[in-house]
Order: sequence, then structure tokens, then C-alpha cells
Amino acid sequence: MVGPFKASRMHRYPAIFAVLTSLAMAQEKITYDTHVLPVFQQACLNCHNPDKTKGGLDLSSFAGTMKGSSGGKIVEPGDPGSSLITVVMQTAEPKMPPEGDKLSNDQIQILRRWIEGGLLENSSSSARKAAKPKFETTPRTDPAAKPDGPPPMPAHLLLEPPVITSRAAAVHALAASPWAPLLAVTSQRQVLLHHTETLELIGILPFPEGDPVSLAFTPDARYLVVGGGVPGKSGVTVTFDVTNGTRLLSAGKEFDSVLAADIRPGFDVVATGGPSRLLKLWNTESGELVKSIKKHTDWITALDLSPDGVLLASGDRNGGVFVWESESGNEFHTLRAHQAGITATVFRSDSNLLATSSEDGTVRFWEMNGGSEVKKIDAHTGGVTAFSFARDGSFLTAGRDSKLKLWKPDFNHSRDLTQALPALPTAAALDAEGKRAFVGDARGMILVFDAADGKALGEIPTNPPGIEARIQTINAQIADQEKSATENATIRDAANGRIGELKTARNRWSAAAINKQFFDVRRLAETSSIQTEESQLAFTQASQNVTRQAEVLNRKRSEHAHLSASADSANWSPEVRAELAATLTAVDLVIARELEAYQAAEADLDKLARSIDPVAVFAQEKKLEAESLRQAYHKALDQP
Repeated sequence: MVGPFKASRMHRYPAIFAVLTSLAMAQEKITYDTHVLPVFQQACLNCHNPDKTKGGLDLSSFAGTMKGSSGGKIVEPGDPGSSLITVVMQTAEPKMPPEGDKLSNDQIQILRRWIEGGLLENSSSSARKAAKPKFETTPRTDPAAKPDGPPPMPAHLLLEPPVITSRAAAVHALAASPWAPLLAVTSQRQVLLHHTETLELIGILPFPEGDPVSLAFTPDARYLVVGGGVPGKSGVTVTFDVTNGTRLLSAGKEFDSVLAADIRPGFDVVATGGPSRLLKLWNTESGELVKSIKKHTDWITALDLSPDGVLLASGDRNGGVFVWESESGNEFHTLRAHQAGITATVFRSDSNLLATSSEDGTVRFWEMNGGSEVKKIDAHTGGVTAFSFARDGSFLTAGRDSKLKLWKPDFNHSRDLTQALPALPTAAALDAEGKRAFVGDARGMILVFDAADGKALGEIPTNPPGIEARIQTINAQIADQEKSATENATIRDAANGRIGELKTARNRWSAAAINKQFFDVRRLAETSSIQTEESQLAFTQASQNVTRQAEVLNRKRSEHAHLSASADSANWSPEVRAELAATLTAVDLVIARELEAYQAAEADLDKLARSIDPVAVFAQEKKLEAESLRQAYHKALDQP
């Protein structure tokens, strides 16, 4: 505001003007010279200066900071996960500073905003473009080698199904993690994550874009690519982090459902195929289509990127199979042999061998150096409907003959796991160790078998009940077991053991109920935060409008005062005095209009000022409630 108006507004709405001040600071360019260097001077330069470059790092200059340490760069433009942030937040080693107080949240925010703003050196610098997506994209090891650390598993994912149906739909796809005991299963508008040993549901990934049709784990097992959509209308791929359920990126927006999809290990390209007959390559950072390949003569039903990211194989409903260079999209091999639709194209973990299965009943294996066929297997009479490689090269097939077969890495038949599947098999998977076989069918059920002896180990439904229904079922089972334990002494021990298992399960699902509340409250808090931001933006615009109106009003009043003084001069002739009087009348009208506009803008500002604080307070309350629920969830998990 200007003059008395500014003081008046600040006096009446001190909290609101504090918000506006914060917003103004948020819009300010964060630079190394003005903002970052003072943080370093306070906390870092004792160890990281030209005279004492501990770890090979000198933070006393912009050039030294950009150079990084002996371990590499510490900041990347646009990447808030840069090592500088993780070490000062003390979520990664080495924790900085190693002694003394941790950096304040305000200081960390300065560093974070500097990175997100493009690493400006000073106010005249240009922002640097992001060199990579905001999450880790480069494989740390050979795709066929086990990644460092424990295998990626879900931790505290949502367990309340976003869609609950009376009956299950056919299983479109199964995918077993290459390193973790984790099975991904397509369901209606969601992907279910089950533990392959306990068969327990341990996570749900909502897919509101439609029904998921294809699943593919990345070689490091941390990310899951889901393709699907609404047939005849829309399609998309979403890449999830299976450890926390985060949707990392969405790419490949189509006008029909995506039937097959995969992502290159470098996370730079997503490949999709479907009814359009076009094999498409999408840039994950920009979301743009970078290559559209018109070669297939029918729907693309299968595709797979080699674990090393070099090659891409695709198959269609007419039996056509092609291998492409994933970088350029150039044709690498044309594989002619199948006489019916392709149901799978899968690279072995070493990327040197490609398996293709078909409705013609065969599975064929191709070496990638020359593109020649090395083995043909007549696997299933009537057609092969599903195929899956294990990490050791063994593989699983299912077919229209209602058989589920396990094969050795040398292509020899190991055993029939079953010869009487109850429904048409639609998807199959072997777990990470090749010890358990999973087959999904047209009923929406998944059957589980021991790969060593073919023993049936259980079933997994693809339409899980809600949390409350699950708890009620477990309570009923506990009551039955307690009744058995009191009626029959011979089964008392077994019943008591089962009661313990059921109570543990009930506790997990009770914790899941708390977890559901957490997700609901967090979503509400996020929505309220968005509303607060919108209100604050409107408030800022209204404040600027009032400021402009006040400036105009003050200017007109000054002109009025000047003209009035001039009109009082005895030197003016009667004609000039009459002209000045008319001008004064016109100025009075302008001032009246400006005053009316100012008062209207001030009224809008009052209304916005009253609306912002309640929304902001509500959002903060919900955030605190969500955190309380999160703590309760962890506490419930820790209880016996």
C-alpha cells in the first residue's frame, strides 16, 4: 500500500501481510552470492574452504561448489534429492555438519530453493536446466546383478482398495519382482502388491486412469511400470516407486488403452503398444512422443526392453515379432516364425536371449547377435497364453490346454505343476528365486504352486475386501478358533496357535485402518493447502489492485489540490478561472469514481482476508491430524 493506506492495512491484518511477505520472498530469486554463501559461511566453511578442502570440497566459491567433492557433484539443477540436501538433512552419510547443530529448516529451504531454481550464481545469472529427472535414473549396477542394499519392498502403503467389487475381473498381467518377494497383480482400477511367501496383501497402487493391462518391474526391482486405460478412449503409463507408492512419472498418453509398456533402465524413454498398431517411444521428462514406428500389421500385444536397455522387442496379434534399437528406434531384427498372435516377448536377465510365446502353441528362443532361432518348444496344444522367465533362466508357461508347465534353463521340460487349471490362464509369473509359480486366470483368481513339487499353496483373489470387512472376518475366525480350543482338548494347541496368527493379522489390518485414515486426512490437508495457496494468490492480486487504486486516488487528490491553489491566484482572467472551475468539477468526478473503485477493492480484500486464515488453519490442523495418525499406525504395527 502507499501512504496512510499501507499503514492502515498492515495494522488491521498483520497475519495476512506476513503471508504476503512470505509469498514475496518465495518469488525472490535465490542465488549463491546473496543467500547460499551466508549459509555455508555459518555452517560449512570451517572444513570446506580453499585451505582445508575436506573431502575435496570447497564451498567458499560458486565454482568450487559446482565442481563438487572427490565423490562427484553435490548439486544438480532442479534435483532436490541432490547429495547436498540429503547430507544437511542428515538422512544420508556423511551427516553434515558432523558436529554441532543441524541446519535449520529455513536454511535447508534456501539450499533446496536454490537447487530447484537452477543454481543461480547471482541475480543476473541464467538458470541451469535439469540434467536428469528428479529421481534416481541411472542403474548403479549391472542389470543382471543384485542391487546394493535390501530388496525394495512396500512400506506402509495404502491397504484400503479404492475400488471394491462384488466379483473379480480377469487377470490381465502378473509381474514378479526380480529381487524381492513381491508380486504385482492387475485388478480393477488398481494394482495389488502381494508378498510371494505369505501371499499377504501388502500394498495397493491406485490406477484411476482405467484398468491396468500391463506390468513391468525395472531391473533394480524398485519401480513398477503400469500401462492401461479405458478401451477405445484413453491410455497411459504410470511408473510407481513400490517402496512408498509414489507416482514418479506418467507418459504415453494414448487414445486407446495401452496393452504393453516398459521403461528403459535409464528412465528416459517409455515404450508403448496397443490397438493403434504403432510402437511409440516417449520422452519421460517432457512427455513428448519422440518416435512412432509403423511396422506391425495388427494390435501390438507384447513388448519388452532388454535389462541392459539396448534392445526393444515387440510382438503383435498377427504373429509378427520385431527387435529394435531402443536409442534410435531403428529395426535390428525381424523374427519370422510364429503363425498366430504373440502373447509374450521377454528378454532373459542377461539380455542375450529373447523368448516369444504365441497362440500357435509354441515358445521360440532367439539369440540377439544374429537374430537366429536357437530353440523351438511345442509347449501347449491350442496356444500358449502366458510366459515368464525366472532370474536363473528357468521359465513358466501356461496354455489353453489347462496346463501349467515349468521348464529348465536348458529348455528341457521340468514338470507339469498342474494339468487341470479351473479356468483359462491369462498371466503367469515365477518369483525372484524361482521357487513359487503364480498363474492368473479369467475368473480373477491367482493360483500358487510350489515349483519344486507342484503342490498347491493357495489362492489370491483380485478383488480384496475393505479393511473393516477384513477385520470382521478375522474376528469371526478368532471366535471359531477359541470355541474349538475350549471344546476339544486335542486341538487346543493348534487352535491357540491359530488364534495368535489371526490376532497378529487383525492387528495388521487395524493398523491398516489407521493408515487409511492417514491417507484420507493427508489428501484433505493437501486439498486445503491448495485452496489456501489459491486464496493467497487472490489476496495478493486484490492487494495489488487496492494499492493501484490508492495510488491513483492520491495522485488525483494532489492534482485537485494543485488546481485549487491555482484557481485562487488573483492573476487569472475570468475566462481562465471558468476553465479551471470546469476542470476541478471533472477531477472531482474522477476522484469520486476512483474512491468507489477503491472501496470496492478494499471490500474484496476484507472478504479474502477473512477467508484465508480459516482455510490455512484447517489445513494445518489436518496435517497435524495426519501426522498423529501416522504415529498411531507405527505404534499399532509395533504391538504384539
